[in-house]
Amino acid sequence: MEMTNEEASCQFHAVLMEPESVSRLRIKYHSLRRQVYLIQSISVLFCFSCCLFTILYHTFPQSCKENGTKDAPTFGMQYQGAESYSRKETITTQRSTFTSFTRLTVKDNVRFTKKGYVPWMYTPEYPSPNNTRYLILDDDNESLKVLHDGTFKVSLQITYRNLSENSEEIPLQHDIHLYTDSYDGHLSLLSHWETVNLKYWRKSLFSEGIFSLKSGDRLKVWSENLNLIDVGGIISQKTVFVAYPHFST
Repeated sequence: MEMTNEEASCQFHAVLMEPESVSRLRIKYHSLRRQVYLIQSISVLFCFSCCLFTILYHTFPQSCKENGTKDAPTFGMQYQGAESYSRKETITTQRSTFTSFTRLTVKDNVRFTKKGYVPWMYTPEYPSPNNTRYLILDDDNESLKVLHDGTFKVSLQITYRNLSENSEEIPLQHDIHLYTDSYDGHLSLLSHWETVNLKYWRKSLFSEGIFSLKSGDRLKVWSENLNLIDVGGIISQKTVFVAYPHFST
C-alpha cells in the first residue's frame, strides 16, 4: 500500500527529531552528574579538613592556645606570684602573732617510770606563740588544754624501742584521756596497742581522730610503756602530739 506524501513527510520529521531529544537528555544527565560529583568532592574536602584540624589541635594543644592568647600566661604567672607572696606573708604573720596549730614532742630530760602520763614540751622546730587562741600546754607539761569550744583534729604518734636481746612478748599500748568538767574522772578518746616479740626493735604507733571539745577540757596521753619511748636522735620526728581546730565554732 502506497503512503501519501503527507504521511511520508510526518514520518521523516519524526525520524529527524528523535536524535535531537536523546542528545538533550544526555546533556542534562551529564550536567546533573557533574553537579553531584562537585557536591561530593566539596563534602569530602570539608570532612578531610575537619579531621586534619582536629588531629593537629589534639597533637599540639599548647601551641594552639599560645597562638590564641599570647599574653594570658604572662599575666597569670604574675598574678599567681603575687598571690603566692601574699599567702606566704599571711602565713608568716599568723605564725608570728597567733595560731591554732599546736605540736608537742616528748621531753627527753626526765626519768621515765614504767607507765604513766607522757611529759610534753613544745616542738623546737614549731615554736608556739604566746597568745594562741585554741590550745596550750598546761603547767604540768602533761595536759593539752582547750581554750575555745570547737571541733578538733587530734593526732598522736609515739615511737618505742628495745635495745636489749630480750625477745619476750611485749604489749605496747597508749591512750588519749579526756578530762572535762562535766564528767568525774577521765574519758578515753583514742586507744592503740600492738604486740612485739623481737630483738632490738623500734616501733611507731600512730592514731588520730576528730572530737568536739569544750573550753577547759584537757587532753593527756597515758602510756603503758613509758620507759620504752625512744628519746634518741631527733625525737620531734619520732614522737609527736598534734591538735588543731577542725571546723571550729
